[in-house]
Amino acid sequence: MAPGRLALVIALAIVAGCGNKPPLPPPEKKDAGPGDGTAALEVDGAPLGLPELAAFGWRKRGGQPAFRLARKAEADGDWATVVTTCRQALAADPGHLEASWLLAVGLAKLGKTDQVLAPLARAAAGDFARWAQSSLELPALQGFLATPVGEAWRRRVEQDRQRYVAAVARSVIVSADGDLYAVEVETGRWVRLIRTTPNVVGALAVPGAGKIAYVARTRLAGKRELGIGVIDLSHGKSSGAVGLGTAGPITVAYSAKPPTGFWIGAGPPRAIAWRQIDDEYRLQPLPARTPRPSGPWLDVTAKASVRLHALPPNVTADWDDQSLASAIRIGTSNRVVSVASPGLIDGNTAAWSPDRVHFAFVAQLDDHCTAGAVNTAAFVADASTGGTKELERAAGGIALEWLTERKIVIAGDHGVTIRGLDDGVPTTVIEGATGLLSPRERPRCAPMEPEDPQPEGAGASRDDAEPAAGDEPVDAGVVDAR
Repeated sequence: MAPGRLALVIALAIVAGCGNKPPLPPPEKKDAGPGDGTAALEVDGAPLGLPELAAFGWRKRGGQPAFRLARKAEADGDWATVVTTCRQALAADPGHLEASWLLAVGLAKLGKTDQVLAPLARAAAGDFARWAQSSLELPALQGFLATPVGEAWRRRVEQDRQRYVAAVARSVIVSADGDLYAVEVETGRWVRLIRTTPNVVGALAVPGAGKIAYVARTRLAGKRELGIGVIDLSHGKSSGAVGLGTAGPITVAYSAKPPTGFWIGAGPPRAIAWRQIDDEYRLQPLPARTPRPSGPWLDVTAKASVRLHALPPNVTADWDDQSLASAIRIGTSNRVVSVASPGLIDGNTAAWSPDRVHFAFVAQLDDHCTAGAVNTAAFVADASTGGTKELERAAGGIALEWLTERKIVIAGDHGVTIRGLDDGVPTTVIEGATGLLSPRERPRCAPMEPEDPQPEGAGASRDDAEPAAGDEPVDAGVVDAR
């Protein structure tokens, strides 16, 4: 330890109770070194995310009844009851992250800043995207942040932000329960990516920019509409869903030229009105008749059907108006790739492996679209020979993405799996995941509009229905902290 500088490490495992702990001991005083008259306080980092998807399901566990009472007390401004009922919720379910967050806020409201760290650290480690940045912005926590422990917490958040970015970079991004998560392949930990509680219907990733735009179905003032949010993977930040004022259809694209960022278009095809979502997550109108920027784009219908348009580089074909072709030519080798007739290759699904040695795609096997027919398949082609290998078939559509040079992730009838190209490599199932960032592609002859799973008034979706007391954050300044 450097002379005159004390590093006091706060072990979160010691203070991981519900906040009912004695005050932290003052740092030991030593003679200050040259130019340093303060002692340093540091907070240990806990593992980010949760070990499995089910761990995020606290709304269905035993702590939720007490947490509903805490939310009611929050609405009434009764912070003493908030603290008491949050502790009851955590006694019944220590993994209830919303109760941990609200407990930290309640303790800060009561001036008990010495007890804030434990529940705050538990909530932010478990759901970094939702509560870490919020903990630095929420007015109720400014008193805590002004303390030496609060200053150490600021440093901890910035350190964890770098760990969060690194964790996402080595993960598979999947959808589950209307949300987006990064699943670390080696550890199996789930890291949530979105700051608010959305009902995601589709997403558009821009790897070069390190950003993802997600489209969520929301209900504002009792009216259903689509919203858009942005996940910045390079800086470990995300936004809530900004209401678009329309239920669709919309188009989402990314412009690499000014005004840089995601554009959202709505209106008739020949007169689409474009808006850009800026760095402050505000919608800025673009001039009339602005053309769609080049590159991939996402179409979302009024019934939340999603279609990606993204033809691959270094591949040529006689694409039809639905981006289908009976054969493609690989530019790097001039090889022709096809599947058994009447199979049609879907250009929007085609993707190069990171080393550009292999080429994966989804093919439509049957243009009759018989109900229940297994008529979609995932293939991988060797770019140098043009030879193909079928990986999986499905009746409900397929999406695929590369994980490494020799591993591919497939979303199909059996959920989301990681498949190796080498014989004998076992298939890994990502339990609980239902999809990937890329939407599943189905035969084009099937109706694009699915039966709406959420008719008006059904209230089954988390965000389509008015939340019951305590089920969803109702105070944007406290629990959700948007």
